[in-house]
Amino acid sequence: MTDNRGYALIVVLFVSTIIFILGVASLNMSTSEYLMGCYTRDYTMAYYLAEGGVQEALSILKENPAYKPGTNWNTMGEGQYKVKISSKQGDDSVLITSTGKVRKAEVVLNVNANLYIEIDEEAYPDPPHRNVEIQILSWCHEGPI
Repeated sequence: MTDNRGYALIVVLFVSTIIFILGVASLNMSTSEYLMGCYTRDYTMAYYLAEGGVQEALSILKENPAYKPGTNWNTMGEGQYKVKISSKQGDDSVLITSTGKVRKAEVVLNVNANLYIEIDEEAYPDPPHRNVEIQILSWCHEGPI
């Protein structure tokens, strides 16, 4: 008759090791999924902050075509955005560059637009009335999303 008492210990250790490895793998996968979700959330928020900066600049340009924003970051919610407007010499086109930043995520939007300014001195002579129309030529972004 053989003694089988040592086999039970080896089986328990083997099964415990497999369960431990599966638990560690599951924990690793859930942590990776969580980090990817945070990454996507931050980049999406940064994109919308940058888009909000573009919309703000377009709205102000409609009222004041000579508008030049400051160089400071504007805070909104959990992130920040900054807008830069450059115009070409002798041309009515402008390049609006808006950067949105949330934690480590950063998205840059570049928008080319034409400004059509019509001055109506007959209707409102002092100061003359300006009608500004904006035509978006291109809209592109830099970032992973």
